[in-house]
Amino acid sequence: MSGPRPHSPADLALAPVLIGIERNLDRLRASADLEYALALDLNDDDAWYHGPDDRARRVARSATRGVDLHGWDVRPTPDRCGLRVSHGPYSVSVMLGRRITDYIEQAGALARR
Repeated sequence: MSGPRPHSPADLALAPVLIGIERNLDRLRASADLEYALALDLNDDDAWYHGPDDRARRVARSATRGVDLHGWDVRPTPDRCGLRVSHGPYSVSVMLGRRITDYIEQAGALARR
């Protein structure tokens, strides 16, 4: 095997971290009302999120809710189409999907009106 090998317990935990994040995102993707699902998950209100970056962070908080990250850092990707899961020199992106990305970008359209 010539690829990178796990060097720490955090490296070994990547699969469960990604599975937990994906399960949370699947629940959001399948929700009939994405805004309601986010508000229920986070016990908050959409009015607190004024732009696409705020909404992307909101989605990241929901995606990591209840997931033991084992030292992995989760942040929205610069294009706000996914979440970057990183630890040290390693990084993996998890795509959000069209519906969640549209929700994030909608904030920018509403702010410009």
